[in-house]
Amino acid sequence: MSKDAGKGMWDEAVGLFADDAELARAGRTVAYVAPVSAVGAARPGGTVDCEGRLFLPEGFDAASGEGPSGGVPGVLLLHEYTGLGGYLFRSAARLVRAGYAVLCADLYGTALRPTDFEQARACLRPLRDDRALLLLRARAGLDALAGVDGVDAGRLLAMGFSLGGGAVLELVRSGAPLRGAASMYGYLSSSQQAAPGAAHCPLVVHLAGHDHVVPLREVEPFVREMADAGVDCRVVLHAGAGHGFCNAAYGTDFDVAGSWYCPRTEASAWDDVLRFFGECLMNG
Repeated sequence: MSKDAGKGMWDEAVGLFADDAELARAGRTVAYVAPVSAVGAARPGGTVDCEGRLFLPEGFDAASGEGPSGGVPGVLLLHEYTGLGGYLFRSAARLVRAGYAVLCADLYGTALRPTDFEQARACLRPLRDDRALLLLRARAGLDALAGVDGVDAGRLLAMGFSLGGGAVLELVRSGAPLRGAASMYGYLSSSQQAAPGAAHCPLVVHLAGHDHVVPLREVEPFVREMADAGVDCRVVLHAGAGHGFCNAAYGTDFDVAGSWYCPRTEASAWDDVLRFFGECLMNG
């Protein structure tokens, strides 16, 4: 494969489409720090610099940080292994239209911005292999969202895709202060098991029947873990879909050993998540 061809495939995978520059400009940078590890550039004090992108709903004054009386609910949105990109910003736009403030958090740190698949896999491995670290990175993003002026820290939700979906599950297992959480084809297995009574927020998990990353054999142990811990968890299996079914950047060509986009599955899953989040806020 030529270098140009590889770059083209990468651009498609992270969703660098023509309209994404405008999407990115619609957000603002939120700088925060997270615990250091083998990924990222350490500063003295054992932290990594992170930069997320914050997207605000209509009626929220970005200049003053003031929103509707009482604040707006916030959603922590966590990326796939390719990192921050247009595919995630488009998901943020969906949530913003529903009235949420959205922080696209940075799991890798500013020193690591992968520009090809090999780099992305290198960034992924330490977090995939150390779920305690993945939790710390996700929790740093959640704390950053909670600290945004005008965001109601008592009405926080989390959603993630693949790696980010696994990070959401780690937040749930840890008992993070969430009103609800949604994982889209996220990693199910973990070294950090949910303790009975510790995980308290409702959870919906959307999975694919043809998933080369999250095998179906992991579903039963995960469901048993959630049941034993008393988690209000609903699992939705999309039998004909593949890993990445919400990411239009992957294209729609069927690939049993890869990821592909499934528009109908995406629409169904998003409808479910938005309805679920609304119920979480009403019932909490």
